Amino acid sequence: MSLHLIKLAVGIDTVEHLQERQAERLREARRGDAAGRLRILTRNMPRRADEVLDGGSLYWVIRGQICVRQAITAIEAVEGGEHGRRCAIYLEPELVRTITRRSRPFQGWRYFDADNAPRDLAGDFDPAGEPPPEMAAELRELGLL
Repeated sequence: MSLHLIKLAVGIDTVEHLQERQAERLREARRGDAAGRLRILTRNMPRRADEVLDGGSLYWVIRGQICVRQAITAIEAVEGGEHGRRCAIYLEPELVRTITRRSRPFQGWRYFDADNAPRDLAGDFDPAGEPPPEMAAELRELGLL
């Protein structure tokens, strides 16, 4: 069973906003040294990287709600210039929406067991017909969605 990571999307307001920021970063990466791959840099290398690379995803928390994930393709140590050695987590560009669930704030990233991960939404999901993420999470907790 694969192991996932969970991370706060700081400064991001919606899934669409995350998508725009990542598209911008991907364009920058194609002009820079990252071989045109989407990545995030973190301070610490996951000790359980082999488990994460066995089909794991990065689940994003946006405004207190887990609502989207991205498949992790690689994890490697990189030189971070003035920051020293860093960890690069490479992601698939595709964002996969999940059932919305609340999450408390935390720093950095955390491991996220597959048993606790929210399910993906159906492929025919239309976000225009969905209530705002905070409301959807509250309605699910009440058993109304």
